[in-house]
Amino acid sequence: MSPLLAVLFLAACTGDDNPAGQPLPPGEYPMTFTAAGIALSVETKATTDNNWQGVAQVSVEVGGEVKTYDVRSEAPYTTATLTSQDPFYWQNTAPIEVSAWWPTGETMPQVVVKADQSAEADYQASDYISATGTVQFDGSNLLQFSHRTAKIVVNPLEAGNGVPEDKLDGATITLTGISTGNPDNGNTVIPYNNNTALLPPQTIAGDEPLIQVTLADKTVYSYKPDEDIELKAGCQYTYTITVKKSGLEGSATISGWDGTGNAISGEAEPLTHTYDQATNTYTVYSAQGLQAWAAATERNDETNCTLAADIDMDGQSWTTISTYTGTFDGAGYAISHISGGLFEDVYGTVKNLTIQDASVSGSSDYTGMIAGKVYSGNIENCHVVGGTVTGDNNAGGVAGMIYTNATVRACSSSATVNGEYYAGGIAAQSNGTILSCHATGTVTSTYSDAGAITASNGGAIKACYWSGASANGIGSNSGSTSEAEKTNDWQTAAAAMNNALPDDFGWEWQASDANTPPVMVEKE
Repeated sequence: MSPLLAVLFLAACTGDDNPAGQPLPPGEYPMTFTAAGIALSVETKATTDNNWQGVAQVSVEVGGEVKTYDVRSEAPYTTATLTSQDPFYWQNTAPIEVSAWWPTGETMPQVVVKADQSAEADYQASDYISATGTVQFDGSNLLQFSHRTAKIVVNPLEAGNGVPEDKLDGATITLTGISTGNPDNGNTVIPYNNNTALLPPQTIAGDEPLIQVTLADKTVYSYKPDEDIELKAGCQYTYTITVKKSGLEGSATISGWDGTGNAISGEAEPLTHTYDQATNTYTVYSAQGLQAWAAATERNDETNCTLAADIDMDGQSWTTISTYTGTFDGAGYAISHISGGLFEDVYGTVKNLTIQDASVSGSSDYTGMIAGKVYSGNIENCHVVGGTVTGDNNAGGVAGMIYTNATVRACSSSATVNGEYYAGGIAAQSNGTILSCHATGTVTSTYSDAGAITASNGGAIKACYWSGASANGIGSNSGSTSEAEKTNDWQTAAAAMNNALPDDFGWEWQASDANTPPVMVEKE
């Protein structure tokens, strides 16, 4: 008896059909499927390599009945014979519809890929193939298998301007903002070999991060397509990413699984922010990310923020946050050219932040570059470098008013400050604690007191120093002061300020010489 032959191969991205072959004499024949002519080639195993290696069985459906066929293949694994101890038989000479798929099952499975494809087995388990066709009795037939997944390949990262090759050592790649086919799996995929992943067909939004690159020093960038990308089954999407000091540049090629095709251009820019729901924390990389966090505080004023880069707000709109109870950690980075104070009322913690070359002008009772009023909590290791603070009433370089239960420590200001009534380099007025701070800017008041540290102290000031044009460190004083004086020796002042800080503070003042104001550096 002559078997009916059906050729199985993995279709290209276009999925073109192949016609039937030569006729056979009529009769009742078992259907034996032969795999041959696999046309595509990539660098992975199993069906992801467009050969039959690693595929032991496929499911075959005829007339609503499903049977499992064994796959028999030998090197180079480009051909295979499907056999069964209970095969389908021709009942007559009429053409029949045949479907087949892998992975096996009673029905063709939904495409659900692994979220973590870093292990080879999980990568291979994320591939799905299927074939559907009309089989003629009187001919050798082609049953054409196609991938039901799309493949994303990220070429080895390239170093660009300002980035040495060794900085890319240890970099990791993650795909973000995608569907795995199961919402419970999340929306990120860890690729195989740090560069290749299989995904269900879907549309990728052009304005959302797709490829996230994390360098060994924890710097994070992302690649955003410049338009929506439709991931099609059987297609390969190859990305070339260049890492520059200013961000990423990238391009993409869409092709069949053999990697050939026409290039399309892509758009890349730094990641704006990430959000950790477990800790209610935004990690911010850009002005847009800072604005996204600010919008979140309107819904929840406990929303935390950690900077992961210097933020330039030049040309960006900003609305001062009215009430804040969370933790804002600048992580040693700076926000520059912001127009307006960061907060109005602070009840939480603001730390490790520099505000540089900014301006704020307020018509409320209290105006400050970091905060208008600090009701409770702490402002610590925050620095205002240059810029101007102008208040219709009370103006402070760091804060307008510090209340009894609040502390400002290890802060500095070189801003030019002018208030109509009270003006202070650190704070306009304070009933709280000012500890280990220094000021060097010009401070003036139109109608009332001015002080390089504060215009009015009703709390405690310790280990604070000033220099420059301001004659007074404290305008009026009804509280306590210790080591609060004008200095001509910043190295001696820095030592006194460090002595006043807790041992576990984590940062310390360093002065390069007696004439240069100290800067705060992280302890090694």
